[in-house]
Amino acid sequence: MKSKAVFLDRDNTLIEDPGYISQPSQVKLLPGTAAALAQLRKMGFRLVVVSNQSGIARGILTEEALAQIHHTLEKLLADEGVYLDAIFYCPFHPDGVISKYRTESNLRKPSPGMLLEAAQKLDIDLSTSWMVGDSYRDVEAGKRAGCKTILINNPVKPATKNPADPEPDRQAVNIREAVNIIRMFERQPQSEPGTTKSAPALPAAKPLEPAPAKTADSTQPITDNLPIPLQPADADVSKVQEPLEDKTPVEILPQAPAPAAHSDSAGINLQSHTETLLHDVLTHLKMAYKLGREEDFSVWMIVAGACQVLAVGCLVVAMWFFLDSTRPSDSTLVVLGFAGVLQLMALTFFLMRTRS
Repeated sequence: MKSKAVFLDRDNTLIEDPGYISQPSQVKLLPGTAAALAQLRKMGFRLVVVSNQSGIARGILTEEALAQIHHTLEKLLADEGVYLDAIFYCPFHPDGVISKYRTESNLRKPSPGMLLEAAQKLDIDLSTSWMVGDSYRDVEAGKRAGCKTILINNPVKPATKNPADPEPDRQAVNIREAVNIIRMFERQPQSEPGTTKSAPALPAAKPLEPAPAKTADSTQPITDNLPIPLQPADADVSKVQEPLEDKTPVEILPQAPAPAAHSDSAGINLQSHTETLLHDVLTHLKMAYKLGREEDFSVWMIVAGACQVLAVGCLVVAMWFFLDSTRPSDSTLVVLGFAGVLQLMALTFFLMRTRS
């Protein structure tokens, strides 16, 4: 059996994009990336990165340097328990300064070459796969390959759309929301056809089915519907919903499974969203606890603690000298002076620890 996959753009999808990344030290995962990819793994998806790397053709970096950058990306994900199946990149660009790479290639998005090559090498079913990226060239590449598409359209840095660019099947603000969309889509076969609001493209294919077959077809695998291209969530949905409302409600209302399925679908969507939020909160708490423990065992903290103990000891000795009438008062003042100095040192080292 062929496997399903999620094809992922790299920059501004998985990692921060400061421009052309040329050093491994510039690789920084976007918040929630590792947790989101882990969820895709649990759903049985292969994870494949497909990235345009015209910086090679422009002479900004070499393929060897790019290999080190991708190794750093894989290591950062592996530290969080997530692994990629493959990374495909296109080094070519028609305006490149390196003659070896100065050419137009069908691997370069919006062409679907990288997705088709990955599907052939990894035995991937493109009709059950997704393309996720932050630009409309990612959307076009995914659609031309036969995948469903999600555009990561962050309001802080919105994607630029040209008139000829195709519409994505869905939009998300980050990779975490994109994974939630995929999770809801994957769970849709458990609900009654035509009642799921989270995936309006699927009901578009249902008016062609006979009404009595709706309940029986609800258990069909999702692959029965995937070859039908998903449609933008605009006019087509309203066209589908109008006939459903115009049909005789007497035949639909008596069907007990319909309202129950709608309730189940809403519960599933709410449960999915809640589980994802709880997982993200738990991940951040674990990271904060780990960082806190590392800070607690800093050198400055140990020195500050030692000075604090000595200061308390000096105060005890000073009190003992004060109560002993045979001791001169000068001895008590000297010990108190030591206690004050040690206390100031403890505070100083503690402040240095918090700023380090």
